Amino acid sequence: MSATHTVFVSAATGSQGSNLARQLRSIGWAVHTTVRNPDTPAAKTLTGQGVELTVGDWDDEAALQASIAGCDMLFLNLSPSFQNLGSERVQARKILAVAKASGVRHVVYSSGPAAKHIEKLPIWNASSLVGLTLLSKQAIEETLKEAGFEAWTILRGSTFMQNFLAPKVAMYAGLVDTNIWTMALLAGDKMPLVDANDIAKFAAAAFQDPERFKGKDVVVVGDELTPEEIMECLSEETGRKLKFVALTDAEIEAQKAVNPLITAQLALRELKNFMKAEESRSWGIPMATFKEFLAHNKDLVKQTYP
Repeated sequence: MSATHTVFVSAATGSQGSNLARQLRSIGWAVHTTVRNPDTPAAKTLTGQGVELTVGDWDDEAALQASIAGCDMLFLNLSPSFQNLGSERVQARKILAVAKASGVRHVVYSSGPAAKHIEKLPIWNASSLVGLTLLSKQAIEETLKEAGFEAWTILRGSTFMQNFLAPKVAMYAGLVDTNIWTMALLAGDKMPLVDANDIAKFAAAAFQDPERFKGKDVVVVGDELTPEEIMECLSEETGRKLKFVALTDAEIEAQKAVNPLITAQLALRELKNFMKAEESRSWGIPMATFKEFLAHNKDLVKQTYP
């Protein structure tokens, strides 16, 4: 089957990119990407799916030019470097410039969940880790809108369901070892969640129907659960008794001095105000609930919570 379109997928070895590459290849579209090491299991999986790999990273303009050549669509998904928070913006500008020069027509950017509303966050601080990260993503959005592509789409995924499974669950220190999820969240407060595979579904839908998604800012939420409900779902699937413990105000204040990620947890409290599953469902794209996600990934659940 000849490819109808050719898509450059950034971070194709990651959760969103790998799912998107698989979905696009399943409909016969060509997929290009860059990888640092073509011998990793994730890269070999892409090769087995027929994805065209170019060795290089996002700082390697020659590799980007070689990989993006012939592509008419681009999926942009970058992660911040906490060692250099400005690098994400520089890499995005480079990728978008190469894409524009190469004839890419439609760009789908997977941005930050609250990057559109950062000034409305009660914990907003332009110099904090969260503030600097969201400002970078906001700047990338503006660069994309001003770049002159025929079409652009911005996707905003909520908290990844993958965060509760290996290897990402390491960000929740103590959860696997102690069965206790300690966070600066509010007990009983709904938290928007999404399976990274569903962000890929929205990206694939946008590429296949650019007129419908042109110039759209799309929230992607598959489920809305309280921290207690999240732990109940995990307990049912794992056979363990997991529970949520909310940090006290005093504990939060103490952690602010030593844990720069505590402000990210506080920001999670506000996502419910900007991200609603009802809005996501209005697009008519099937999405997984957290229970469905766990059932679909039951082998990894068992490995994560032996």
